[in-house]
Amino acid sequence: MENDILIDFRSTREKPKFGDLFLIVGEEHPKFPPKNRAFEQLAPLGFEQLDDFFGILNDEEGGDDVIVWLFPMIRDEEVFHNSGPFDAARLSYSALRNAPGKLALLEACFDKMKAELDVTVFFEGNTIQSFAPVAEKAAEIIAFWREKNIEPGSDESLLQEEEEEDWEEEEGDWEEEEGPEEAKQ
Repeated sequence: MENDILIDFRSTREKPKFGDLFLIVGEEHPKFPPKNRAFEQLAPLGFEQLDDFFGILNDEEGGDDVIVWLFPMIRDEEVFHNSGPFDAARLSYSALRNAPGKLALLEACFDKMKAELDVTVFFEGNTIQSFAPVAEKAAEIIAFWREKNIEPGSDESLLQEEEEEDWEEEEGDWEEEEGPEEAKQ
C-alpha cells in the first residue's frame, strides 16, 4: 500500500519562481527576489527550507522528522536545484510515518493553500474541492497498518517503512555488472 499522500496545487495563472515560493518561510531569499507575494500568506504554517524543498519539522519525539513536505514541480515532476517557474507545488505527507493527529496540519496546509493561491487542486489524478478525499485515503492507510498491529507514527512504523526502502535500495547492490575489463577476461 502506498503510504504517502500527494496533493498537487497547480497554478492557474502566474507560475511562481523560487523567490516567490521561498516566501513560505516568512522572508525573502537574498538571491531570488519575489515577483508575486502569494506564498508569503502561507508563512504562519511553519515551513522551513530543507535543501531545495520546504517542510514543516516535527518538534515531538515520535513520528517522522518532517510532517509535511512541499516540493516545487514542473510538468508533474518534483524538481531539484531549479529556479522555476513552477507549474505546481506538491504537498507530501506520510500517513504511516506520522501519528494520525498530525493529519490536521496537512489539512491546515491544504485549506490555506487553496484559499491563498490561484490554483487547481489535484489528488490521485482528480480535481478536488475539499479535504474529504484526502482524509478518506489517510483513514484507509491508518486502518491498513492498524490491522497489522502497527500504529502510524510509532517507532515500529518508522522501522517498517525503512525495511521496505532498504530492501529496494539493496537489491541493486547484489547484482554486479561486468565492466569492459572483466568481460574481456
